[in-house]
Amino acid sequence: MSNFIAAAEEAEREEKENRSLCCCEYIGHDRKRFHILGCCCNCEDFDLVCTRFIFCKPIDKRNLDNMLIAFQDRLRLPWRGGAKRISPAALAPALIIPVMICLAALNAKTAIVMMLTLIGFTCWGLQVAERTATKTSFFRSWVVFSVCYMAIIFESAVPLLELLPEENYLLLSLSIGALYMLYRVQKLASLDLVTTQYGNTPRDELPGITEASSGEEQAEQQAHEAVTLMADTVLGIEDDEEENEDAGLMQHSQPNICEICRKVTPRRAYHCVICGSCVKRRSHHSFWLNCCIGESNYRCYLLALVLSECALLLGANLTLTAVCHPFLVVRLLGIPLLLPDDCSEVFEDFELGISFVVAAYALLISGFITFVLLRQLFLWWRGTTLHEYKRISTPNGSRNRVWSNWRAILK
Repeated sequence: MSNFIAAAEEAEREEKENRSLCCCEYIGHDRKRFHILGCCCNCEDFDLVCTRFIFCKPIDKRNLDNMLIAFQDRLRLPWRGGAKRISPAALAPALIIPVMICLAALNAKTAIVMMLTLIGFTCWGLQVAERTATKTSFFRSWVVFSVCYMAIIFESAVPLLELLPEENYLLLSLSIGALYMLYRVQKLASLDLVTTQYGNTPRDELPGITEASSGEEQAEQQAHEAVTLMADTVLGIEDDEEENEDAGLMQHSQPNICEICRKVTPRRAYHCVICGSCVKRRSHHSFWLNCCIGESNYRCYLLALVLSECALLLGANLTLTAVCHPFLVVRLLGIPLLLPDDCSEVFEDFELGISFVVAAYALLISGFITFVLLRQLFLWWRGTTLHEYKRISTPNGSRNRVWSNWRAILK
C-alpha cells in the first residue's frame, strides 16, 4: 500500500512540474529540469571526451554514448507546456538538401555528381532501413523539406514574369492536393493496425483451437494464394465475399493467428516488423511516409502518387521553359505547350542554375514516383498487394536460398 501511495505522489509531482514548465524548459532523461539555453552546460561526458581527444588519449565508448544521448535529449524546440525534443534524423535533411542544391548549381559536372550521389545515398539508406527494420523519420522529413525548398525556389528564383497566373494556380492546386492526400495516408494508417479487438490471446489458451499439422498449413497456404490470385481487386472486395470468408473461417475453426504478436487477425492481414503490429491487407511499409500502406489508406496513396506526379512534371516543365530557351510543340485549345530546347547557359547565373537543379531534382523524383505508381497499378490489376506478390513470386523463399548458396560458394 505504501508503494502505491509513493508512486501516486511521484506521478502527481511530475505532473505539477510539467504544468509549470515554460516553453523553453524540459525534463531531461535524468529527471532533472533543464533550459534549452544550457544545452552545452553540465555535460561531464562531453568535457571528458574533449579532454581525451585534445590530449590524444583513448576515449571510452561509454562516455561517447552518454555524450550522444545527452546531445539528443537536449536538442529541443520551444513549445507550449515545455520544449519538445527534435530527432536528429528529422533535422538532417534540412541541412543536407540546401547544401546539395547549392553545390549542384555550380556547374554541370557537380550537378551530375550530386544527382548520382543522391541516388546512391537514397538506395543505400532504404536498404539499411529495410534490413535493420528501423522506423525512422529521416525519409519523411526529406520529403517535407524537399517540398518546402522546391516551393521556395520556384516562387522566388524562377522568373515568374514568364509564367501565366493560371499555370501558377494550377501548380499550387496540384501541390496542395498531393500534400493533403499524403496527410490523409498517414492519418488513415492507424485504422489498418490490428488492435486487441480481434483478440491477443496466445494460441494455446484459445478454447477449441488445435495446432494445425504441416499438411493442413500447406493446404491453407495454397488455398489462400489461390484466393489472392483470383481476387478482382485489392480494395473493391464485395461484402458477400467477406461474408463467405468469415463463414469459411468459422467452419474450419482455424482463425489466422500471428506468430509474432499472437493476435487473431483477419484474412489478408500481415505483420509489419517496423510498425510492430499486423496491418489489414498490408501492401508495404512506406519509409517515405513512415507508415504502412493497407486497406484504409490505399486509395489515398494512389491518388497522392498521381497528384504528386502531375505537380512535379508541371513544375519542372514551367521551370525549364522559364530558364531555358523554349520551343512550341503544339497548341491545345489555345494553350501553348512548350518544352525546353537549349539549357547550356543556365549555369552562367547562380539563380538560374539553382532553378535548373531543382527542376532536374523534380524530374528525378517524378521518375521514382512513376515506377512506384506503375508497380501499384500492375498489382491492382492482378488483384493482389506487394506483400502477397513477393510471397507468391518466392514460394518458401526458394529464390533467397539459391542466392544464399551462390553467395556462399563465391566466398
